[in-house]
Amino acid sequence: MLAKFSALGVGSLALVLALAATSVAETISLSPQGDWFSRLDGSSLQPGDEVVLTEGTYAHARRLVLGHRGTADKPIIIRAADNQRVVFKRPDAEQNTLNLEGCQYLTLRGLEITGGSTAIRIGNDGSGQTSSDVVLEELHIHHIGGVAITCNNPGSEYRRMTFRRNHIHHTADHGEAFYLGANDAKATFADSVIENNYIHHLNGPEVSQGDGIEIKLGSFNNRIVGNIIHDTKYPGITVYGTRKGDRNVIVGNLIWKTGDHGIQAAADAIIRDNWIADAGGCGIYSREHQGATPGNLTIENNHIFARHEPAIRIIGSTPASAVATIELTGNRLFATGGQLALRADNGVLLKAADNQGSGGVDGSPAFAKTWRPAAFKPTELPQLKDNPAWQSLDPAQVARQFAP
Repeated sequence: MLAKFSALGVGSLALVLALAATSVAETISLSPQGDWFSRLDGSSLQPGDEVVLTEGTYAHARRLVLGHRGTADKPIIIRAADNQRVVFKRPDAEQNTLNLEGCQYLTLRGLEITGGSTAIRIGNDGSGQTSSDVVLEELHIHHIGGVAITCNNPGSEYRRMTFRRNHIHHTADHGEAFYLGANDAKATFADSVIENNYIHHLNGPEVSQGDGIEIKLGSFNNRIVGNIIHDTKYPGITVYGTRKGDRNVIVGNLIWKTGDHGIQAAADAIIRDNWIADAGGCGIYSREHQGATPGNLTIENNHIFARHEPAIRIIGSTPASAVATIELTGNRLFATGGQLALRADNGVLLKAADNQGSGGVDGSPAFAKTWRPAAFKPTELPQLKDNPAWQSLDPAQVARQFAP
């Protein structure tokens, strides 16, 4: 009898301990006047926790590191209280404003971020755990000392990130809005979504580069959809090659007034239904970059209005290049001021059908054979109703950008 009782006691004790170890999700309210820093810093938040930040400025000079880990069914959410302005501000650019290190299933929503170096740097924790499944949405990032959002920690493999409905402007230094992956595939970024962001004025005097969205070599299967991008110093969108991963998809973006090309893609991309106007370079541009040779590209149903360089330009890697995996279909290209609709250099071979507009063709017999001169007919821009740009932009004025 004693042995039976002892066994039951051990089992009951184990159950009690297991239940005690199970955390209960909390809703935590923080204010600028309280000890918000110690609650956000570190990894103490538990799966399912929701942190609600009340109105005010959360200023700090210390290095703020978030390492919180939720789960797929119980993400951790840190957000601004409804209809309240919550500002994270650093007094200088000596540190990043927010550092996310080893975060899993973490959402940041509705925050304003200014000051600091990088606004949000996402990377590994001390044990090498890479951040993944991070959602950044409805953030307002502006007037910072560097890049807005980075995922470029060497050795990291970023997966399933979602960046949507963010408003980003007035960066400095390298100046990108999104710097995703690292040169020569030293960090990769994959299976992620960058959608409905409003990105502008990355071309100030302190900006050395200033791409809108840059996805580096070896990064793959990303969707860049419905973004509105203007007044950048470098291309609005830049992608390299995927190194045999699934192609990156660039769909339905509005891009104008870039200091460089509208979209630059070395290889391995689907570029569809984008509207590009007044690029300082070409509308769409492809050349070899970090070993990614132009190819495996589908360029279709884009509207491009070129005033400075060809609407589309593709440069093969060698004079004898014979790339037949570049398809141009259904594009509407309107080149003015003596510019070309298409220029293909170094023996690039293309597949082409149903492209039309104004301007000449150089270097592609297949494109020239199927090219059909046509006058511009006003066409309705994609509405992109979920994009925060329309809070400050007049749709009619934007539409006027997209005409010869």
